[in-house]
Amino acid sequence: MKKLAFKKACERMKETSTKVSAAYKMGIDLNEFMDTEYYVTTHLWGAVLTKEGMDWFSWFMYEKSYLYDLRKDMKAWDEHKNEICKDLDSLYDYLVRNNYFNTPTK
Repeated sequence: MKKLAFKKACERMKETSTKVSAAYKMGIDLNEFMDTEYYVTTHLWGAVLTKEGMDWFSWFMYEKSYLYDLRKDMKAWDEHKNEICKDLDSLYDYLVRNNYFNTPTK
């Protein structure tokens, strides 16, 4: 997967999350309605990424909270004690560097 396609897909996921959260704040709960989309999205990412890649992707999206409000306090380091996956670009670079894509990146 090329970097631009990766970033656009992640940004769209974030847009969807923002819209669902805004609707919830207005008293409209779309979470059950969105279950099918979340299921499909998760399984498609699972086909694009290796198991290890999917673990890092999920960590970044949910624990580091890219989809909601990126947590600056949530950090990860590589074996050389360099911070990794700080933002969307460095997540992509880390996934490529470690061959965590099942699809071509060029």
